[in-house]
Amino acid sequence: MRLSGQYFWILGFALALLLATCGGQGGQSGPSAKVGVASSVTPIPYIPWQAGSAETECAQAGIPFGGAYKVDPPTSGTSNVDAYGHYVTVSFSQDGRYVDWSSNLAISAVIVKGGPNANVYIYNPPATSDTGLRAPDHPREGQIPAISHVTFCWEYRLDMEKTARTTYTRQYFWEIHKSGDQQNLTLSPGQVFPVNYQVEVKVSRYEDRDFAVSGDITIRNNTPITFVVQGVSDVVSPDIQANVSCGNLPQTLAPGETLTCTYTASLPDKAERTNTATATYVRQGQDRVRTATATRPVTFGEPTELVDEAVSVSDDRYGPLGTVSAAEAPRTFTYTLNVGPYACGPQDSEYTFTNTATLTTNDTQKQTNSSWTVSVRVPACAQGCTLTQGYWKTHTKYGPAKPRDDAWDLITPDGEDSPFFLSGQSYYRVLWTPPSGGNPYYQLAHQYIAAKLNVLNGSAAPSEVGAALAWAENFFATHTPSGPFSKTETNQARAYADLLGQYNEGYIGPGHCSE
Repeated sequence: MRLSGQYFWILGFALALLLATCGGQGGQSGPSAKVGVASSVTPIPYIPWQAGSAETECAQAGIPFGGAYKVDPPTSGTSNVDAYGHYVTVSFSQDGRYVDWSSNLAISAVIVKGGPNANVYIYNPPATSDTGLRAPDHPREGQIPAISHVTFCWEYRLDMEKTARTTYTRQYFWEIHKSGDQQNLTLSPGQVFPVNYQVEVKVSRYEDRDFAVSGDITIRNNTPITFVVQGVSDVVSPDIQANVSCGNLPQTLAPGETLTCTYTASLPDKAERTNTATATYVRQGQDRVRTATATRPVTFGEPTELVDEAVSVSDDRYGPLGTVSAAEAPRTFTYTLNVGPYACGPQDSEYTFTNTATLTTNDTQKQTNSSWTVSVRVPACAQGCTLTQGYWKTHTKYGPAKPRDDAWDLITPDGEDSPFFLSGQSYYRVLWTPPSGGNPYYQLAHQYIAAKLNVLNGSAAPSEVGAALAWAENFFATHTPSGPFSKTETNQARAYADLLGQYNEGYIGPGHCSE
């Protein structure tokens, strides 16, 4: 059977399509053949290509370069390209028609040769990696030749890095508030009254200031070329110029040498910013200016300096109360001070008891005060004021209240330990014995002891109080706590106990003292 020319054309097209899909010779397919993978830049085909040394090939492509390296034969792996730790890594596909690469150098161009031709991949700006590089088709479209070698071209550049350290100051402002549980007291002559105080210390506000960023700018010449650094600047976004100190510029950096600069910039606040350093330099003997940059974020954390972060607190009458830091605030101090004793006069006497709490900041020594005043009235000596049985039973040498009231010394012969008539007990024990079952003896004894102490302490007693005291003394001189008591005696004892209670509590007589 005779085949037409159209049939052969169709068959040839199908074979070409199959070769292109399978990667040409060898019938490779899938990821290893880089089907459908393209480089990041479009290559410039050179047809034909004159192979030579790495430097010759970079010059042939018309690419400015300071270094060149040739991978020949095409073997996957990593190669050191100079004495400064720079390298290139290449990975060839299984069919040898594609290559991926990476480097710690900024590469300007990669030349991939296969067959008589080469593709030149130019990177602007320079890159550090790419994938899917290949040679031009040969001899016709769709036929990709195996790679014979790969040449890398680069311009050496200065390495640059920087640090960014943020600083700012926080100053604390404090306030103090003092209060007491009493403002007005009426005291008998010689009486002492405990007043409880509270002093609250807290931070009212703080102020952040002196925002700044500073650090080092390091420029390293990790190349075989001598460069001259002409200038170094540093800008904090958007347009804050930092003060940069590098010594005398321009400065020559021979291979392996380093230039370290310092910088500082004042900032208006602690908003996040970007800090970029830029160095301008030339290759020694040339005039083409190059630049290197390094960028760091400007981020503020906790303050780097604290002012008045703590205070000491004292009271002019009590003494030191303690210290408080901002982390501990607010804090309240509690303590007790005794008001009195005061003497009486021919007329009512007025006194004031003022004490002041003071905080002192630890750095600036700034002081802030708060005071509390207690107004005290002491009735005239001929009048006095009275205190209840509850006061007298607790203000003895046995406590529990402090201090002891010296009026107990007026009970003879041993104050609160003196025998109480026929009871077989001391005054103190009688006061602390409850009147079980409504015992009239103890009901009267409690009010009698309080009234007796009030009179001995200078409190004026109405005539009816004097009569009640006289009756009570006669009653105690003839009875013990266990009785027996007639109905009349019981009623009279309770009546006089009530009268003396009114006197002790200030309902009759000169009035009640503060307790």
